[in-house]
Amino acid sequence: MIQRLPCKTCGELIHPDTAAKNNGLCMPCKGGYRANIEASKRRREEDRLHEKSAERQHWLQLVRRVHETQEGFQKLSPPEKTYFAVSCLIGEVYNGGFDQFFSNSSGALYAHALDGLLEMQAEECAAQLAKAKQLLFGESVIPLDQVKRNAKMRQEASNPELDALDKRFWADPEGLGERCMQFAKAHSLYQDG
Repeated sequence: MIQRLPCKTCGELIHPDTAAKNNGLCMPCKGGYRANIEASKRRREEDRLHEKSAERQHWLQLVRRVHETQEGFQKLSPPEKTYFAVSCLIGEVYNGGFDQFFSNSSGALYAHALDGLLEMQAEECAAQLAKAKQLLFGESVIPLDQVKRNAKMRQEASNPELDALDKRFWADPEGLGERCMQFAKAHSLYQDG
């Protein structure tokens, strides 16, 4: 049996030939990508823990209630509606920008999301959402029906002003995810660990 040696940097056990070729370093340390490997491991562990969290379980339960029951969104309590609408906004804008939020079914939640941002005292995000609405719909009322909403949306190949709004939202200066979590806790929407 070959006696493996610890890497001089990280301590991982490596084959003696590797240690000899690399001045005592494992390949990830020699190649400079050990930090990336460790960061990926931490991210996977955080994701695994998040999947089991009360927050995640509550979100999945809300999604089921909204999309798999006859009553849907309307049957949620007012705090649940706020939490759901703002969470949808966050997910949609992070995934594809404000135009994605408005073009998907979540766009019907515009008024709830705007009110929710104001209730969470996220005034900057609320102003960004209102500006995005203005850019995409002008003074028009946003149709609740997705097909009608998409037909009414101003379709531009690229709108630098809308792109800038997306980037400001992505920078998350108001810590919107944390505000959402605090809102949920303040309204006892789920019990954390």
